Amino acid sequence: MIEQWFSTMEEDTLEENSMNAVFPKGIPVLIVKKNSKIYAVSNKCPHLGCPLSAGTLEGHTIKCLCHDWKFDITSGEFLSSREIKIPIYQYKIQEGKIFIKI
Repeated sequence: MIEQWFSTMEEDTLEENSMNAVFPKGIPVLIVKKNSKIYAVSNKCPHLGCPLSAGTLEGHTIKCLCHDWKFDITSGEFLSSREIKIPIYQYKIQEGKIFIKI
């Protein structure tokens, strides 16, 4: 599969401490802005597929609404068992838009 960059949202609409669900190429991605830095992670909990965007952001940790699983947005690691990870995605900002590499 060839990796490509997909436009997702305008950078200036991304607020601090926000979680924004986007679907480049139909893939559920969560764009998070924390301490002025952007993170792009899967928006799908590996446990039962619940959307992480429905959960809460505490520091650099997303807590899934369904069963309280917690993931580090900097690494994608599940905090209770670090061998379980959610995908993290590269991003770039071009002409004011956030692009995600899929």
